[in-house]
Amino acid sequence: MKISKNLLLGMLLIASLPAAADFTTITRAYEARLSNFRPPASQNGIVAFKECSECELLTVPVTSDTRYVLNRQSVSLTDFRASLSTVRDRDSETVIVEHHLESDLVTTISITL
Repeated sequence: MKISKNLLLGMLLIASLPAAADFTTITRAYEARLSNFRPPASQNGIVAFKECSECELLTVPVTSDTRYVLNRQSVSLTDFRASLSTVRDRDSETVIVEHHLESDLVTTISITL
């Protein structure tokens, strides 16, 4: 009985090894303080941000397909920029930037105010 249990456990272990796959990251999400974030000026512009104050400035293009999410609702770039301009304490707010690595484009920029 013990041998059959051990054999069964061994077979299950061997069967689970191929399940360990090599994963490829497609999209990376960055969190940046609003004080370290510059929204794009146009629909086909560039967003600039730093993950931390000492970090290197990242610049990534946006397209007309980029989504702007404000308080969990999609808004236009114009409305997004207008809302960001009203924030007084920019160090206390966090922006999330989703960067599609293969196309090197920003897919979504979101913030909850």
